[in-house]
Amino acid sequence: MINDVQTTAAVTELDVATKSHHIAPQALYTAKNISATERPTIPYEHPTTAMYLKLFKQRLVRLKMKASTYSINDEAVAECFAKADVSIESKCEYLVRYVAEAFEHYAVWDYSHAYYPGRPSQQSARTDAMEGTSRVLPTLAAWVSQHGPQPLAGLNGKPLDIVAILRRAFLAGTDPQHAGYWGQLHDYDQRICESADLALALWLSREYVWQQMTTQEQTQIITWFKQVNHCQTVDNNWHLFPLTVQLVIKVLTGEDTVAYDKYERVKKFHVGDGWFRDGAKGNYDYYNAWGFHYSLYWLDQIDSSFDGDFIRQTLADFVSQYRYLFTAEGLPFFGRSACYRLAAAAPLIMAVDQHSDVIATGEAQRAFATSLEYFISHGAMQHGAPTQGLFGDDGRLVDNYSGPASSFWSLRALNIALFCGDRCGLWQAPQQPLPVEQGDFNFALPAINAQVIGVFETKEVVVIFKNDYTIDQNPLSRRLESQSARHYWLENILGRAERPKNNLLRKGITCYSSKMSHFF
Repeated sequence: MINDVQTTAAVTELDVATKSHHIAPQALYTAKNISATERPTIPYEHPTTAMYLKLFKQRLVRLKMKASTYSINDEAVAECFAKADVSIESKCEYLVRYVAEAFEHYAVWDYSHAYYPGRPSQQSARTDAMEGTSRVLPTLAAWVSQHGPQPLAGLNGKPLDIVAILRRAFLAGTDPQHAGYWGQLHDYDQRICESADLALALWLSREYVWQQMTTQEQTQIITWFKQVNHCQTVDNNWHLFPLTVQLVIKVLTGEDTVAYDKYERVKKFHVGDGWFRDGAKGNYDYYNAWGFHYSLYWLDQIDSSFDGDFIRQTLADFVSQYRYLFTAEGLPFFGRSACYRLAAAAPLIMAVDQHSDVIATGEAQRAFATSLEYFISHGAMQHGAPTQGLFGDDGRLVDNYSGPASSFWSLRALNIALFCGDRCGLWQAPQQPLPVEQGDFNFALPAINAQVIGVFETKEVVVIFKNDYTIDQNPLSRRLESQSARHYWLENILGRAERPKNNLLRKGITCYSSKMSHFF
């Protein structure tokens, strides 16, 4: 429940803040000039006949290995998050049990892969299955970091040895002789991205997994991770993936292979007020929350001497404005990867953990709790995973780089909460109202040339961009496109994504409401 006494005080503070927003002179927008590099040719974006054949073969393997759809707990998890008398801590524990039980059902080859049901990505069924492990293990490892080796009970009551699952997955995935080997990495490989989540999971569980391994086992694992040192990445948020791996290697082994030049490149994408452009020609969108600041937070946690001042200050600057985007029923989503929506509150919790004064713990808890409750109670978790959509599955909102398990990035806010919730007082704090629950506001985000408007009466937040991404647009080009029947069948036969690109920012949409009607 929202604390009424705190609400009164907070309203007064907000009145002062919003009045200053109204009277402050609007800064002129000047786009930061970021030197661009030529985008490389990514093999999976330009498949050859040989690649199509490989994709088809891997799809056949998927059909052979996949388990039945596991939907037994879907209604229960939705009902849990709809209950007003259950604490968010209890709901999060329930969600971890839901995820872990389903992962145990779908996992193959000693938990190194998991074939979840859903639409394929552009990569391959094998890579999609690797994501089924790489994007789940951080959640399981975050739980282990706080609960140790004690078994976790699935919702069916069956005890799950999470430490054993993590150990088996790492040893199988890094063993070239094992059926579940994660393979040899190459330039621009999706597995570079996945290696970051795997390294994070290894670091989170290090006391119970890594430190209990033999020297030979540790060498095997580190040898696989070191492949990232020799791989090229796209010039955007992807620089953070090898950095995460390299910092974990440094902390676990003492060997410094950190590509500091990649980190300096990431800093060049910062345009002010905590906002990062996703590459020299990229967009400003929610990747700031679940991509840039999420990864930067973990770099700081893994090695606090890395660049803590910059990481913490940019996060505080970002959250001081970003917190205004939250409502109890939706967010003004803009950009790609809408299926990661449950991760939106991650920066708020991170700011609390870093003792920032830009947000109260109770407000961060309310933003986190309501974002999970609103989506999950309306069906955002199905078949043991976050859906490929906002609520249920929605093929229009699934990017071609997203596969059946890609949406597990939606649990990144949960990962942060599991990791630091106890120490930062997240679970115990009385909820405080969100800004839009206190009063109207209207202010500029000069770093990204946008305006933020909050309406207390309707509890709606609107973000308006003041420049068009493209001038080549019409009513038809701005709409969400549906997949054609031809591409649907090609996707199902070949096992490769054949979906239209529906990033509304790039279609020229400039106005985004927390009511999210543009997605329906």
